[in-house]
Amino acid sequence: MPAVARNETGLPRQNGYGKHHAPTVRITGVPPTTKPPAPFEHQQRSPARQRLVRFTPAGPAILTPMLNPFELERYFARWEFTAPFLLSASDTEPWKMTELLSLASPQMSNAWENLSLGYTESAGHPVLRQAIADLYTHSSSDGAGATPQQLTSDNVLVFSCAEEAIYVSMRALLMPGDHVVCLWPSYQSLYDVALSVGAEVTMVELLEGDGWAISASQIKNAIRNTTRLVIINTPHNPTGSMPDHATWSSIVETVDNAGAILFADEVYRLLEHGDGGPLDTAASLSGRAISLGSVSKAFGLAGVRIGWIATRDASIFRTLETYKDYTTICASAPAEILAIIALTNWSHIVSTQIAIVTANLGHWERFMTDHKSLLRWVRPTGGSVGFPTWLGEGSVDEFAENAVQEAGVMVLPSSVFRHGNPRHALTNNFRVGLGRKTFPGALDRLDTHVRARYGTG
Repeated sequence: MPAVARNETGLPRQNGYGKHHAPTVRITGVPPTTKPPAPFEHQQRSPARQRLVRFTPAGPAILTPMLNPFELERYFARWEFTAPFLLSASDTEPWKMTELLSLASPQMSNAWENLSLGYTESAGHPVLRQAIADLYTHSSSDGAGATPQQLTSDNVLVFSCAEEAIYVSMRALLMPGDHVVCLWPSYQSLYDVALSVGAEVTMVELLEGDGWAISASQIKNAIRNTTRLVIINTPHNPTGSMPDHATWSSIVETVDNAGAILFADEVYRLLEHGDGGPLDTAASLSGRAISLGSVSKAFGLAGVRIGWIATRDASIFRTLETYKDYTTICASAPAEILAIIALTNWSHIVSTQIAIVTANLGHWERFMTDHKSLLRWVRPTGGSVGFPTWLGEGSVDEFAENAVQEAGVMVLPSSVFRHGNPRHALTNNFRVGLGRKTFPGALDRLDTHVRARYGTG
């Protein structure tokens, strides 16, 4: 496959790319499958990238590859607000508005009470950007490896949730023919948006038999000379695995040496278990890396809808900032103030959430002991989720359907992650969410259901 033409910054050359490539996904160890491109009559180059154009009686119409249905989100749309007991939520316990506002400094209380509901700065509120930069400084690790560089507010770009940041990054940085490396299983938008652009994606599969370990050598082997992005989610969703400090440093160095960009989805950062502590953020270790953050997971503020990217590469920053003008332009004014309050009280908030996750880990492992013939898992080392294996009767999809229909308990089967070899069978895993105070009650309900339908032991 020919290399994509780029300018001196390494970003796509402004005259576009002259050939359309069908989106291709390759899973390490599995032959590739190729999706045919959408039909079209004519190709036209735009200043930023090639677009497919169909001429209609009303004039030219731009055609872009369709995104696949987001299977995880469609599953949540079906059950999240109808099932009485959620056992698969990925966020942590949501904070109440009164609780969060009680943490505000006098300055931020005044800002909240006198807030003007107009447009906000497109890059984000200056105080919010500084609070995010300070968070990285105060949460840097003492692990082995390269010395992290301090991030400043100029390195932070605010988005209206992490999902927007993912979409903008993939659309702005990738072109047809680019190659992407991504972990699998994974949050679907991390690879599907790249596929919709026309990039080829190699999925590096994490295996339960390897403890869901993220392997630096497998990532290195997947990289090609056309690799544009390497996408790593750590702590990982849905398995809860994370590399040690040495492996993380090796991954960062490998991607840098390949001339690719490391896109690190770090939305579960600060929810590490045990004494390991957080990994240094990718943007502090590499001048070209992109770190993705959010207040949804570790802060329990999913409803605030604030995410961000951090990067020290000015060209990447400008590219994402420019593309964002076509999505939300700027974030919500109330959301930014709430996020500032949370980030300036991050240690208190995160320690509260970690205590909930830790307690729920204990509840879950006792449940598994009671049903050891039906369940197996690798204990997560970070984040607020885990990925146990169903060993009982029937597939995990049947187990999940029975649980929600008969007991009102929602669990998330691995099929929504498309996890498994499509030529043989999907894996029998399901995701549990460990961050909510309602977890023990939901688990009691599931326990009653499992005993009645499957027995114990």
